[in-house]
Amino acid sequence: MLQMQARSAVIYEELDVFPEVLVIGCGTEGAAAALAVSENQPVTVIDHDTNHDGLSLIKGQTNITVNAGVKVVGLDGFPGQFLVSFMENGEYTKKSFGAIIVALEAQSSYDAKKYNRIELGERILSLSQFIKKDNDYSRQKVTFVLGQADRDSISSYATALSQAIALKEKDADVSILYYDMKVSADHLEQDYELARARGVNFLKYEGDLQILKTDVAATVQYSEPFLEETEQVKLVSDYLVLPEDYVAHPGTADLADVLDVNTGPNGFFQEDNVHFLPIMSNREGIYFIGSCHGPIYGVELEKEIETVKAEVGRFASGKTRVASLQPQVDAEKCAVCLTCYRCCPHHAIEIVHDESLNNMYHSAARMNPLACRHCGICSAECPGKAIQLPNYKDGQILQQLSRPPKIVAFACENSGTLAAELANKIEPELNALIQVVPVPCSGKIDALYLLKALERGADGVLLIACQKENCKYSRGNVRADQRKELVRKRLEAIGLEGDRVDIVHVAANQGNQFNESIRSMVARVNQLGSYPGKVIR
Repeated sequence: MLQMQARSAVIYEELDVFPEVLVIGCGTEGAAAALAVSENQPVTVIDHDTNHDGLSLIKGQTNITVNAGVKVVGLDGFPGQFLVSFMENGEYTKKSFGAIIVALEAQSSYDAKKYNRIELGERILSLSQFIKKDNDYSRQKVTFVLGQADRDSISSYATALSQAIALKEKDADVSILYYDMKVSADHLEQDYELARARGVNFLKYEGDLQILKTDVAATVQYSEPFLEETEQVKLVSDYLVLPEDYVAHPGTADLADVLDVNTGPNGFFQEDNVHFLPIMSNREGIYFIGSCHGPIYGVELEKEIETVKAEVGRFASGKTRVASLQPQVDAEKCAVCLTCYRCCPHHAIEIVHDESLNNMYHSAARMNPLACRHCGICSAECPGKAIQLPNYKDGQILQQLSRPPKIVAFACENSGTLAAELANKIEPELNALIQVVPVPCSGKIDALYLLKALERGADGVLLIACQKENCKYSRGNVRADQRKELVRKRLEAIGLEGDRVDIVHVAANQGNQFNESIRSMVARVNQLGSYPGKVIR
């Protein structure tokens, strides 16, 4: 009830912002994003390279400025008021933008080792070469080989299907040789059915492939899973098309460093984190679209562009309205130690200088209302307790611990709290043994909360966090794990059992796992006995 009352009195701020959006990348993906966003607000498109397929699509378009041969070398400010530094022709320039869209396209990479070291040529083409050639393949026999490269995405499968359908319209004889046909995405199942209906041959193989070529044909020799193990099938084609792997744009690492955004698997942009899909970065106002965060195909790209268009559209009018839910800093307690500045995963904190601030430095931390995601990590990390998060102030949380039951669980609202609700429906009898205290992120769980829960009557305390590497706030669950270890060491230093405090990683739908963690902790504290340091008994 306390939190509901507090949330009913939310104050909103109206902020001035820059409506212009910066798109980094002049490929077809960046051009498509620029065209969509420019319907409502001005766009600048830049690329360090000067030769890109997307340039012809956007040059001369209303509301779009194109600057090729330009590199981003610095970034200051916050969403709505980013100040970007550029290098152009050896000179530095700066310009302000409301938001930034990264669209550096992935690069195709043909690995001959995946095709028995066969080299590309007139009859054997990579998938990207085949598309660019745009030859007349009517009455030609064309075979696509899937499953040897680009195994972690559906991009090659989607492209091969669309190309096969187009070839059948030109009266070509088309085969798709596959190990495992991936069609688990929007419209791919329909494309697969359409390709079969048009007469595309789908041929399954297993094991290794042998590829042979002559001046007039290319042959694939393979094992068909439904024939004798020793029997080999030979498929002769006029053209053999081999998909490549995709690698991150060579400028990815440098740009990630300049923008202070995290990268993920294989060096692409975007962490492998379900909470960031499809376009979010660890910083508000900076977005990823297209293959900069991994291989992608047309329908997925269209959805990402629509999503990012809506996100940056908040700044189109030059003003935006935001709830003032960011942490508040008591300047008198702030020692300007920069702990909060360093630990914020969203780069939402600045140090402001003002003679009216009541401390010896006349300075204090300030959380930008547009950049802050209200996780509370800074509040829990602040050594001087100078930072309080609205609706989750220390007093509000500790007030719930007047007489806790056997186990107190501080639960992340994005995972643990939802799992607890499901767990209660599965085994309601466990509810009497546990008190669930919601927090916005496990990173908000202060070491003080754990010690106070034990002091006020609990025999054990759990931190319920998101799955590892899937924290909504990047590293909140890592911070929670560190605080668990800190409290354990403090307890053991005074001769008490550190095992009374533990962390559990669950997803929102893992009610059974939540209950299992409660039963496990109850069994542990029953063996240890009542906590001897409790004040309320």
